Amino acid sequence: MVSRVFLHQWWWPIYAAIYVLLFYPTFLVNPSASLSNVLSEGYVVRAYVTAFFLVVGITLELLAHPRLHLRDIRHVPSVLRHHPAVALAFFYVFWSLITAFLTLEPIAALIGSFYGSGDGAIFGLALFGVFVLVYLQTLRDSELPRRLAWAVVISGVLMALLAITEIITRQGVLYPIHPGSLPMVSFPQKGHLAGFFVLVIGILLGFMLQSSRVTIPALLIISVALGATFNRAALLAVSLGGLCLIGKWQRMFVFAMVTTLGLSIGWFMVSTLNAEGERQLANNTTAQTRYYIWKAAIGGILERPLTGWGAGHFDMVWPRFLSREELDRYAQMEWGVKKVKDFFLTPRASPVLLVEQADGTVEIQGVSVWKAHNQFLDIALLRGLVGLLCYVGLLWVAVKSKFLPLAIGIMTYHIFLLFWFAPFHIEGTLWALLGGACAAGSLTGRRTYTA
Repeated sequence: MVSRVFLHQWWWPIYAAIYVLLFYPTFLVNPSASLSNVLSEGYVVRAYVTAFFLVVGITLELLAHPRLHLRDIRHVPSVLRHHPAVALAFFYVFWSLITAFLTLEPIAALIGSFYGSGDGAIFGLALFGVFVLVYLQTLRDSELPRRLAWAVVISGVLMALLAITEIITRQGVLYPIHPGSLPMVSFPQKGHLAGFFVLVIGILLGFMLQSSRVTIPALLIISVALGATFNRAALLAVSLGGLCLIGKWQRMFVFAMVTTLGLSIGWFMVSTLNAEGERQLANNTTAQTRYYIWKAAIGGILERPLTGWGAGHFDMVWPRFLSREELDRYAQMEWGVKKVKDFFLTPRASPVLLVEQADGTVEIQGVSVWKAHNQFLDIALLRGLVGLLCYVGLLWVAVKSKFLPLAIGIMTYHIFLLFWFAPFHIEGTLWALLGGACAAGSLTGRRTYTA
């Protein structure tokens, strides 16, 4: 009985904490492996771990409802009416599965991009399962959102310490990556790592609103690691997230001082130990390329507004949504080439660009993974406007949650996602937090563990 109560209490906080730390030791098994191999295997690892947690989570849920029978499935429509967040998540994943069969390559749309970017509709179904099980557990246990939040904070502190270690040692903890790409830890690049730190800082902001002083050391450590990523979208998100402390001026001052100190230490470490870091912050190329990326994304959405393209499909055709002049300009800023002489689009294959380098040589440039770098545009490309409306509705319920740490964490992270996208490396954690946040608005105050 004691062990069952422990599992009920901590099963999903453990999942939310370890999900972002998962990795596959690709380079130990195959030192010559490409980054796409690393990404693909990371996707598979997270899929297996999520499946394991779902099986145990469903078992725990059935044990909590011993009188539940298969015939009770007839009550699902009533449940969806009374729990709009669950209904929105259900229609989001249902639409994803239906539209997967309307794509050029249903297998890729269902299981995920063949080049490792994830986004499979079946994996989305698994994340929906995580959301629902966390939601149901929260209805019985009002303290679950708090445990989820602290579990992610602990995971964030550990990730930050690993990131700082990578900067100091100038080598990856998990992967042999060039020092200029650090810190990364278990993420495919430091921009995604910065996004995770933004999520954790948002959670800490919520705890600061509740007068939790223990957040200060964690905030300092994570701010140092965030500063080391040199990510401007993250800095903007943290700054805007800090506005939730308006009216509580002493706490706002403490937050501003601690984050500024931490960011400054992180910047100093990178600029001292890695000369490339300072140039990255001063480089405006990323901001300029967003215009062309978003223009292509909007063109893709307008072509398939209802069903979207599915996982990996828009990656194959994105160049045709830019004019030749725009494609030239984008290639110049993104890859440093002189111009794009031509491009070739082949069904079920990534696009190939024929580019002229500055020295006049002509080379082939392949682009296997493409993202709009805006979560909402990316969802519209993947799931269509119907999927986007469901996601936005779900997000609205979450940010109105009565449990502020999760609500502010999710809100702050999605400010960051206006200029980025949520990779599969964080989605399991994110959907667990969404489940806890959405259910917090429906709490009855009961705290029971049914045998």
